[in-house]
Amino acid sequence: MPLAAVTEEAGVRTLVPEAYTALKDQQFFKPTQSTCYAITVLTATACNLGCSYCFQNLGLPAEGSYAPPRIRTAVLTSDLVDKIAAFVERQMRRFALTESSLLLFGGEPLLNPLGAMQMLRALQPLNMVSAEIITNGVLLTPPLAAKLAAAGLRRVQITFDGARPDHDRIRVTRNGRGTYDAILRNIAAAAQDTDLTWHFRVNISHHNVEGLEDLVDDLGRAMPPGRASLHLALIDDVGFGYVNNVGYTARVADRFIALHNRAIEHGMTIPVSKPLTACPYCSVFGGDAGAVINADGQLYSCWKTAGRDEWSVGDITSGYLPPDKIRPRWVACGYDIKSHGTSEQARAFFDRVDAAALDSMYARRSACLGAKS
Repeated sequence: MPLAAVTEEAGVRTLVPEAYTALKDQQFFKPTQSTCYAITVLTATACNLGCSYCFQNLGLPAEGSYAPPRIRTAVLTSDLVDKIAAFVERQMRRFALTESSLLLFGGEPLLNPLGAMQMLRALQPLNMVSAEIITNGVLLTPPLAAKLAAAGLRRVQITFDGARPDHDRIRVTRNGRGTYDAILRNIAAAAQDTDLTWHFRVNISHHNVEGLEDLVDDLGRAMPPGRASLHLALIDDVGFGYVNNVGYTARVADRFIALHNRAIEHGMTIPVSKPLTACPYCSVFGGDAGAVINADGQLYSCWKTAGRDEWSVGDITSGYLPPDKIRPRWVACGYDIKSHGTSEQARAFFDRVDAAALDSMYARRSACLGAKS
């Protein structure tokens, strides 16, 4: 919606009557109830990269090393794939849900490509309406991308840590090699060979906040217009020494807005921020709306705790533990991070950044429609 849809008087913001009527006619205010059971499955907990800030690390890497200690290694097997499908079917029946969605996760999920494809196929009979993978992209060769798409994959999320110099210093293999060019080549080739859509997450810190225009331009050249979205995200300090000095300031908001506008000109979309209450995994206690499933079949409340035995809340065979047992272990994704600012600063930051992105996308769409007519 444009900014003109809202008026402000004495600090109170109100929708203008025309905007309220338009939203009401589109049933914007009508409560919706999800019919989908959402699952995240870790196909492998190991990773081929050594990002020092990863929340699955158990500590920082030793000096001179690119291999931080990580959570316990597990790999999804064919037998567990069948058991996960049976678990999802039971949960859907229990809560009268008619659809399923799948997010393939790791570690690096493509260290177990067979498990990823088997999981995709196993959920097809359960009316799988969405299928996404979060991968670092190093192993996503065009032939593998085509096989995953044939198995039902629809969307790929890949993370970057800045333009080439910064990315190749931060997001390295476990023997210290850069990955930027390999990831870009895979993206460009897979985009040509499949109809997959793409989501690019860019981790932001004081280590890489400058020079990001080059990354946005590289992604714009690699991706056909209308097939990708871009999300700028501040890297979190999860408590073992990785510090990010970038916070929710007006200067950083200006930086986000400028980068968003550049991405929009390349034909990318910008998703607006969502509250944790929208998460189907951690926001609904007890797994009623979704489940996070480790490669060994253990259940967790969110991605951040998956693979850590002390945070397990059940397993796919026996189901969830009793509420009194899992309540102390049921946490949301941001439970252990140091804040980038106050809640008021965060709200003002995202209100401004999201509003600017929505206005820019609206203007570009209107210009494109005008050019076609």
